Amino acid sequence: MNKLLVIGIIFLALFLLSINLGKPFIGQHDWNGVVYGQQAKNFVRFGYLPLKFGATLATADIRPEERKYSTHYTPVLPILISFSYRLFGIYEWSTRLVPVMASSASVLLVILLGRELISFRAGIIAGVLMAVTPMFVYYGKNPVHEVVLLPFVLLSYYSYYRFIKIKKNKWWIILLLSLAGSMLVGWPGYYAAGLIFFHGILFRREGKIRFMQLPLIAATLLIIFFFHSSILNPQAAGDLQNIFFSRLGGTSIGPIDFLTKELRYSINLFSISLLSLPAIWILFVIPGLTRNLHKENTILLLLGIFGLSHVLIFRQAGYYHEYLLFPLLPFIALASAVTVENLLTIFHGLTIKILIAGFIIFFAAKERLAYLQTLLTSEYVRPVYEDALGYKSGRQVLFPQLDNDNRIYFDFYAD
Repeated sequence: MNKLLVIGIIFLALFLLSINLGKPFIGQHDWNGVVYGQQAKNFVRFGYLPLKFGATLATADIRPEERKYSTHYTPVLPILISFSYRLFGIYEWSTRLVPVMASSASVLLVILLGRELISFRAGIIAGVLMAVTPMFVYYGKNPVHEVVLLPFVLLSYYSYYRFIKIKKNKWWIILLLSLAGSMLVGWPGYYAAGLIFFHGILFRREGKIRFMQLPLIAATLLIIFFFHSSILNPQAAGDLQNIFFSRLGGTSIGPIDFLTKELRYSINLFSISLLSLPAIWILFVIPGLTRNLHKENTILLLLGIFGLSHVLIFRQAGYYHEYLLFPLLPFIALASAVTVENLLTIFHGLTIKILIAGFIIFFAAKERLAYLQTLLTSEYVRPVYEDALGYKSGRQVLFPQLDNDNRIYFDFYAD
């Protein structure tokens, strides 16, 4: 593998992620930054043991017995951000540093997966295609669970394939650790474990019993989560049940409206050209899967199913939060790279192949550039942000009664 080329792509990804890295949390879906930033700030302020490792939005003037804890997710994400705060201070860029590192690791793992499943050239193309999408450039630095857990999931699929290929126990151990890490960060990690479990049980001819370790680890982590949540909030089980059914969406969102919204999100954040390449892969590969169940195509297909799982299960959440499609990005990049790789085999000569690949990458990057610029310059809550800074500086501030959505921005900057 050409290490310098891989390093260059990682630096490209870091450069693109660095755009507006220190921008105030006032743009599209920047509420994630103030929510998890405030929780991380409290871990730094009060300590981990005094908070019982519970994530809370409580400000400094709220008494300990009146603090309310978030039990919809594990506290791993705000804890990771709190480590960044302890090292670098409490800033927007230090909040975003955690997802930036995760997204950069995801690009590296996509390159490695591409090398294993297809070819080194395809891995390089996939890494670049992933890095230039609006989804990656904007949401790749958004401190949300889907972004931070993705490298753990990609490592689990990479280690699973390596275990199938060379049957060394070290890759099985890495698989277990990476899956545990993904499940500790967020719920989609459980989908990844489930997909690998069913793939191993259904399609592996030997050693099926070891795959029973995956549901055992998942059940153990789930029990620990519920136990911890019950300590923080005796009503945690009921609250989680309510949010679970709320996120499912029920019948409030029709399938046509849902699919239309997700398609619009996908076109804006991935681009039409980049979506058309995986479509070509699917048309050619799916009919032959029954004759190729143990090969590389099934691993790539599992990645695609994983990427769609969260939005298909929790339609209400996916309908309003376009970044829930972020885990689909590796599949789109890798499946696109397969199509490009097959196209390049038609042509002879390195120069022409580089020109064709470069044109495809350029076109994919440019197609939704205007939409990306709109995302990067979005400032929906600037008035609340400015009022919060004025309040913190002691200046008399006149502002309307804040609703719950705007209150979190005010608290983060004024607290």
